[in-house]
Amino acid sequence: MHWEDRVIPFDIVGRDIRSAAVSCAASVASSFVGAPRAAAMLTAAQPAMAIQLPGLLVSGRFPRRQFAKGAFIKQPDDKTDHIYLIETGKVVTFFLGPQGHDVSFLELGSGDFVGDLSAFGSDEPATYFQAMEDTVALVLNQGQFLEELRNLPEFAELVAKTLCSRLRLMKQLYIESKLLPMKTRLYADLIRHGVRDGQGRLCISPMPTHAEVARRIASQRETVTRHLSQLAKQGVIDSSHGFIVITGEAYLRSEISKALGVIEWQ
Repeated sequence: MHWEDRVIPFDIVGRDIRSAAVSCAASVASSFVGAPRAAAMLTAAQPAMAIQLPGLLVSGRFPRRQFAKGAFIKQPDDKTDHIYLIETGKVVTFFLGPQGHDVSFLELGSGDFVGDLSAFGSDEPATYFQAMEDTVALVLNQGQFLEELRNLPEFAELVAKTLCSRLRLMKQLYIESKLLPMKTRLYADLIRHGVRDGQGRLCISPMPTHAEVARRIASQRETVTRHLSQLAKQGVIDSSHGFIVITGEAYLRSEISKALGVIEWQ
């Protein structure tokens, strides 16, 4: 799924729009919490989007916190009501599996929230949020978050869109986790993390380790290595330049479509 940069209009007025956005955000948050855990088998990258919320960012009303790469932003035993709006950087979310291994889920970027579900009165799942790179975030408590949601239309719209996009992604991941074998989940993961270059090719840079890919699709590193080697021999991918170029995108999409049948894959 490819996200476009989101520019929030500032001419939105009226309590009916604010109420609709708040209602949508709360409804989606409730659905997100109740979604099946099987969706956590896969992960998805979200390209950084521009935050254009001067009323929230430029005013300086909320403190910024910096998190070094590898630092935890929030963990299950964190009982604070802090909600973080990511300004720059990238954050990975994961659960701990029954054997103690972590199961990667979403990757969050600029414009995403950490801890937002708890603001709607729902318990946050036992989720870890860890900075994948140096990250800067605005810090709001629950009361401040809800106040901005009610009084700032562009902020309410950002929250609603973020949660709705997250729900759509969870639906797709759930379908994949139920219907796709490991090999085809790998194909879907490669396409999902690809970014178009000037020639229109999907590229993944920097190149992830095989262990990172295995973590995302709930597989083993050795299995991922074997399948990536096969794809390279078939000419479907090229990693000879220090990053992955998907040269056989049509083949990967065809295999995914065959596995899913009539279900559309994006």
